[in-house]
Amino acid sequence: MNDTADPIEDYLAALRLLDGVAGDVDVLVPGHGSVGGADQVHARIDQDRAYVHALRDAHVPSDPRVGPSAKPGWEWVSDVHNGQAQRLAGRSERDGTPG
Repeated sequence: MNDTADPIEDYLAALRLLDGVAGDVDVLVPGHGSVGGADQVHARIDQDRAYVHALRDAHVPSDPRVGPSAKPGWEWVSDVHNGQAQRLAGRSERDGTPG
């Protein structure tokens, strides 16, 4: 998050692309997390979108993958989230943008 690219908007654009083809998916194999069936694709995209919106808007995400509700072994995700939120806040301060 240190260059001129906008990783938040890029991620949201990627989610829109995925959402556009989600109806044709039989199995979801994410980079992190468990494999899911076709019935979970839209829900996972919506969950990621809600998380990214919360991160962008400097809100605490109500996401079961982050914080005390994270599954055992996934506690590290909160550390990643905290680092992202700090970098995004620093970027916003430098750019003079909200967030």
